[in-house]
This record gives sequence, structure tokens and C-alpha cells, in this order.
Amino acid sequence: MKKTTFYQLPEEDCERLRRPEMASLRWLISALNSVALAEANLQNRLECIPNGKSRYRLMLGQLRAICNDLIGTTPREQCKQIQNVTNDMELRLVPKYTQNANVVILNVEDMSYIVRHAQKDEELCQTCVKDGNECRSCKMYQLLSAVAPLEDYGSGMMCPYVSDWYGK
Repeated sequence: MKKTTFYQLPEEDCERLRRPEMASLRWLISALNSVALAEANLQNRLECIPNGKSRYRLMLGQLRAICNDLIGTTPREQCKQIQNVTNDMELRLVPKYTQNANVVILNVEDMSYIVRHAQKDEELCQTCVKDGNECRSCKMYQLLSAVAPLEDYGSGMMCPYVSDWYGK
């Protein structure tokens, strides 16, 4: 059996991945990991489909090849970094966010920040006097505007969330 070789740009032609490219590559690699794990769960159904297992493995091989080729376009130090980060990644399905959705997805760090803030510093937002850009750089404002957005209030005005603490 012939050993597969992957595409590798000469080191002087390699460019570091930009942030959106890195996110997309991580998504592809996590999809690859998830598709590889799904084969065991779908094995019986794949056997029922004509050429199902071979088509599934062909898809998996193509996805693996494109991921490895994309990694081959990056400098060596970034290749190692990508491989270290993506080994334990998997793809997760979450509900798609829409403007009318009743579900908001928040990461654990942000949620714990809001909870700690509510437990310890409940007076902090009530007495806030930040305005404009100062308000927009406040972590609590950023989290609240992501979870419960209000109309933009323009610069020079108080934080719109202050009035919410006064018990509308």
C-alpha cells in the first residue's frame, strides 16, 4: 500500500493563519474528529446502504486530506500549535441564534462573571456613572448587551442598563 503524502509548502512561502482562517480550520478538524467518531454509531445503517461504508470512508479520507493539506500551508511552529490544540476537539451542535429566539448561548466564563457580579457587587451597576466609550468597554455592559440587547443609546449618555436596576 502506497503511503499518502500531504501537501507541504516550502517554509519560506508559508504564512501564518489569520484568526478567521484559524477558526475555520479548527471547525474542519473538529468536524473530522466528530465524523470519525460517528462511524461506529452509524455502522449498521451504513451497511444497509449500497457502498455506504466505502463512501463514508472516502468522505472521511477526503476531509482528513484537505485538513492535512491546509495545515501544510502554515509554518512549522504553527503546525505543531494547531495539532496540539485540535487533537481533543469535537463538533457540537447548538441552536442557531435568531433575533426572536428565547435561547441565548453563553460560555461558562461569562455566565460565572455575571453570577459573581450579581452576588458580590449588586450595588456596582446601580451606582455606575460610565458613559459613551467608557461604558462600551465595560465587561458587564458587553455581556449584558450580548444576552439582553437594548437600543443603542449613543455616546454621552449613561449606561442603559443602570435604569434597569432601579426597578422599572
